[in-house]
Amino acid sequence: VPLLLTKHAYAAVIDSGASTSLAAQAQAAQQNSHQLTRPFVPSATSSAWQLLFLLLQELVLGIQYRRDQQLTLGPCPEDAGTMIHFFILMSRQGKVRLAKWYSTYTQKERARVVKETTPLVLSRPLKLCNFVEWKNLKLVYKRYASLYFLCGVDASDNELLVLEIIHHFVEGLDVYFGNVCELDLIFNFHKAYYILDELLIAGELQEPSKRVISRVIEAQDQLVEQAKDGTEVDSGP
Repeated sequence: VPLLLTKHAYAAVIDSGASTSLAAQAQAAQQNSHQLTRPFVPSATSSAWQLLFLLLQELVLGIQYRRDQQLTLGPCPEDAGTMIHFFILMSRQGKVRLAKWYSTYTQKERARVVKETTPLVLSRPLKLCNFVEWKNLKLVYKRYASLYFLCGVDASDNELLVLEIIHHFVEGLDVYFGNVCELDLIFNFHKAYYILDELLIAGELQEPSKRVISRVIEAQDQLVEQAKDGTEVDSGP
């Protein structure tokens, strides 16, 4: 584990080791031996012991700081690199048409997120921006016709990039369905999930090309049709 020492502490260690002798170290140890009320700390005149003590102190402070950050910020360390925590598609009436979770949420937490974010987004006037802070996250949304596309991202993430990802997803839906509407997503919601899974993985952009996404979805449709007909799929050479 790499540990960092402050420049002043390291300079003090070098100066104390260079200016003291063994006799001075023994005398200082004898003078401090009768002070029982003080906590046990290695002799400050010993450069080796002082260096070890400072290293242990830095290690303890680092562990405590990391634990405090986990308690205050919320997301666990494995979710620290996740850009999009959840992707929700809802109607103007607040009906959820699609929901994808890229961070760990229980069923109660998911229901609470939908319950709290839905009125927050639907009640915002059109003249306001598409970004709104919510708890320790940032909500980025965009409206297309009667549908709202909502993403929950970290507060330090780029909102414009998230808007581009949302628009890229909508373009992918238009390419597949042809001028997609809410009914297409109601009766073919599994296709919307397929397109989203090809676009995003673990909350990050995976495939920026709409042609590649459309080609993969068409190949999946062919596999489904062949499975329905009972024909075997050619595995290739």
